[in-house]
Amino acid sequence: MRPFLRSLPLALTLLTLPLVTAHAAAPAGLHPTLAVMPGSPSTDTPTAYLLGSWEGSRWLNATQTRARLRGNEQYRRLAPGAAPTPLRAGGPATSLGEPCEETFEVPVPALPPGLAVLAPATLNAQPRPVTDLPTRNATYERIVRDELIRRGVRSPQVTLTRLTRADLDGNGTQEIIIEARHFRDGNRDFPPPTGQPGDYSLLLLRHVTDGRVVTTTLGEYVAPPTPWNPESSDPMPLATQYRLAGVADLNGDGRMELALHDTYYEGAGFSVQEWTPAGLRATPLDSGCGA
Repeated sequence: MRPFLRSLPLALTLLTLPLVTAHAAAPAGLHPTLAVMPGSPSTDTPTAYLLGSWEGSRWLNATQTRARLRGNEQYRRLAPGAAPTPLRAGGPATSLGEPCEETFEVPVPALPPGLAVLAPATLNAQPRPVTDLPTRNATYERIVRDELIRRGVRSPQVTLTRLTRADLDGNGTQEIIIEARHFRDGNRDFPPPTGQPGDYSLLLLRHVTDGRVVTTTLGEYVAPPTPWNPESSDPMPLATQYRLAGVADLNGDGRMELALHDTYYEGAGFSVQEWTPAGLRATPLDSGCGA
């Protein structure tokens, strides 16, 4: 965010754009969606997974979509803060096998690394700008700090890892997606098996509803205040990390969906949420695999 905006009240930083009419009709046909998993620390090879699709007037899950794919579908890679990149699938979706039979990998030649959504090229998947903001922002740091204190974290170490601005529903008001996390161990893409006191991962959405600025939680993990004892009979509290994978209109209705990514010890997944000022709605678009 530019420096002169930091001194303005939060409600004014959610900038207003000209009103855009949503609820358009998608073109006929199948509109599949993929999501790109970051490469593992050992291979650093990105992988595209089938999430599902939109067809006619309904969402289809990954299994339903797989049966309809031919293997040469065209996509646009959409990642927060990056220009769209055209890509084409290089073959059919294949199952990962046991224990993740309903998780399907799609070969995409020359797939750039990094978390992203591959939106169908048949749609105008970003009808309005999706912009990364600088993460040094006192307003949003305060929001995260207050949220962590409310969740029981004393003296939290606030680290904003991404701020994304977009008018999700085309009503002329900007929404802000806040990504913040802190783990003593782990790395950028994977958290440790269990968190230490003070560890957290938050994914929050700031929006205006009925003239009020509201915070909606998209994903949250806060480590217990007491370290887990591996010699106890208590189950291990798995640490989970939440990130924004992409913002895109995946069904052509003029509203942009949120693609979310979560990782935990020996597992990872994606989900797609529809959002309106009235709240979040889950879709059948998801994928994941874990022990």
